[in-house]
Amino acid sequence: MTEVAQRPNSAPVLVTVAPYDQATPRGAVLGGWILTQLDYAAGLAGRKISGGDALIVAIKELSFHAALHPGEEFTIHAELSRRGSSSFNLSVSAWAEPDAECRRILTADVLLVAVDEDGKPRKLL
Repeated sequence: MTEVAQRPNSAPVLVTVAPYDQATPRGAVLGGWILTQLDYAAGLAGRKISGGDALIVAIKELSFHAALHPGEEFTIHAELSRRGSSSFNLSVSAWAEPDAECRRILTADVLLVAVDEDGKPRKLL
């Protein structure tokens, strides 16, 4: 049975196109490229939430749900799921959006910490 997933209604943090030069011989985009995009998206969302620099501490519960193919529009959404005094979690989902359908590519729980100019943890703004 195929799992039906609902794309978040929020605006995506990152929108790009899956590159042809990052495809495997079987035609799927390399997981390393996808994880790089996850890193960019978490950094962008983390900066907005923390009011400054934020670093990824852990990527927890990362699951790939489907293959991403070259040429597909690739979007990443990130929603705040927990807020502490200096750290916070993002619920991240990534989606392929070819012409007629939308497929969930991955989900992850990403833990970040707000840091100052010396890279030391700081209070969230």
